[in-house]
Amino acid sequence: MFYLPCKIGTFVFMNFKRFKSNLIQLSTIDSTSNYAANLLKTTNVVNGTTILTKRQENGRGQLGTTWHTAPGKNLILSTIIFPMLKNERAFYLNIAVSLAVNRTLKELGIESKVKWPNDIYVDGNKIAGILIENQIQGKQIHSSIIGLGLNVNQLIFPPEINATSIAMEKGIDMEITDVFEKYFVNLDFYIDMLMQSNFDLLLKKYYSVLYRYNELYKFKDVTGNFEGRITGIDAVGKLQILTQKGLRKYDLKEVQFCL
Repeated sequence: MFYLPCKIGTFVFMNFKRFKSNLIQLSTIDSTSNYAANLLKTTNVVNGTTILTKRQENGRGQLGTTWHTAPGKNLILSTIIFPMLKNERAFYLNIAVSLAVNRTLKELGIESKVKWPNDIYVDGNKIAGILIENQIQGKQIHSSIIGLGLNVNQLIFPPEINATSIAMEKGIDMEITDVFEKYFVNLDFYIDMLMQSNFDLLLKKYYSVLYRYNELYKFKDVTGNFEGRITGIDAVGKLQILTQKGLRKYDLKEVQFCL
């Protein structure tokens, strides 16, 4: 594990609803999530503390997958928050973060969809991935590390990955700092909505941008390929798909979209 020159500072765009402006910038790091987890163990960090890096050596996705990113081309960060959310509402963190990314892209002129549970897609191509790690105390989520990888200026991806970036969609390079500032403001907005317990409104907004929502589509699970319609998520965030044989519910990695 090694870190290159670090800059710690503040950033100012508006009065935040929930966050404090505490930004840690690192040139190279193994994982922003690992760095954030260590901060939580050793330091009294403020709500909204964010670790931002140009190069991540060991980026992680959901359930041990790997996040591929070109150094210096994309937005790679982890934000520490203290949601004080009941455990059974954990998936609403995914909802809030997904909506923040979706709104950021919309402000940049890019229409996107949220692919359950933790990806953001543009016309069938992945543009962002989200990883949330929660620290539990009793029946509440005491703290969360919100990891985001958002493709900004990368133009070439591994052939096995259906991916896109902001630059590919808009035809121009973007200032990564500008994209970060938009995202951080939007994340603060939706986390505030979550902490005010506006669950119904968050869910309504989530369904409005949910990938393949209420569309007849092909999926795959352990039994094979099948067709169905996504009807929503249940109380704990499982995906609900209505098929000819009835309603099926899926947890993480239990179902695949046949892209």
